[in-house]
Amino acid sequence: MTKKELETKVINAQAAVAKRRAIAEKHLNAIARLQAKGASEWDIRDKRRDYEESLKKIEEAEKIAANWEKKLGEHISRDAFIEANAPQVVKDFLEKWKAAAARYFRIRREGYIAYRDELRADEMNARREALRTLPELEREREILKDREPTTSDLLNLFPWKAVDAFLKTRGLDHYGIREKLAARSDGITDRLVDMQDEAEREAWLDKTLEEEKKAKLADLIGRINAVVGTIRDASRLYIAENGNINGTVIGTEGKAKVETIGAGGYNIVCFHFRTLVHEIKE
Repeated sequence: MTKKELETKVINAQAAVAKRRAIAEKHLNAIARLQAKGASEWDIRDKRRDYEESLKKIEEAEKIAANWEKKLGEHISRDAFIEANAPQVVKDFLEKWKAAAARYFRIRREGYIAYRDELRADEMNARREALRTLPELEREREILKDREPTTSDLLNLFPWKAVDAFLKTRGLDHYGIREKLAARSDGITDRLVDMQDEAEREAWLDKTLEEEKKAKLADLIGRINAVVGTIRDASRLYIAENGNINGTVIGTEGKAKVETIGAGGYNIVCFHFRTLVHEIKE
C-alpha cells in the first residue's frame, strides 16, 4: 500500500472517530435535557444505553485509527531508511525513470487531446453526411435548407435513433468514441486531461510519480536484499547508455547480477522496465 493510500486510510479513520464522538455527545446532551425536565431514570434508561454503546464504538474507531496511523508511521520510517541506505546509482536511475515517465505522460496527454478533437471532428462530418443522405432526416433538411447547420443543430438531429445507427456503422457513436478514447488513455492521463491549470497539473504529476518512484525503490532494494542480504558494495552498478541499470552488487549474504529489461519502443524504454536480480554462485 502506498503512502498516499495509507494517508487516506488515516484521514477516513480519524473522520470516523470524530463522527462517533459527535454521536456520543448527542446522546449525552439528550440525557441532560431529560434530566433537566425531571424525567425518571426509567425514562432515560434507553438514552443512557445508547450513550454507553456509542462509547464502545468510539473505542473501536480509535483502535482502527491508531492501527492505520502506526502503519503510516512504519511506511514513512521504511521509506526514510531505504532512502538513506539505497545506493546512489539506484536513486539516480529511478530519478531518470521519473523524468522519462513525466515526459511520457505529458506527450500522452497531448496525444489524447489531439485524438479526441480528431474524433469529434469526424463525428461532426459524419453527422453532416447523415443530414445530407438519410431519408429519415428529410424534415431536418427542410428546416435547415436556408442556412449552414450549427454544431448544436448537428448534435440534435432528429430522429436521433437513425443518426445514432448511422454513426455506429462508422464507430463514431457515443460508445464507439468512448472505446476509442479508452484505448488511448489510463488513470493518470485521464486526470491530466481533466486538469486545466498547468501548475496544478504538473504538481499533481510530480507528486504521483514521486510516490511511484519511492515504491519502485523499495521494491528494487527489497529484491536485492532478498538475494544478497544487506548491501555492502554497489560500486559496480552503473546506468547504461540506454538508461537501464545493470551490474553487480555485493551483500552480506552473497553477490548478485542486476539487469534491467526495457519494455516498449525506444522512446518509452525508461518508462516501462523490469529489473532482474540473479544470484552469482562462486
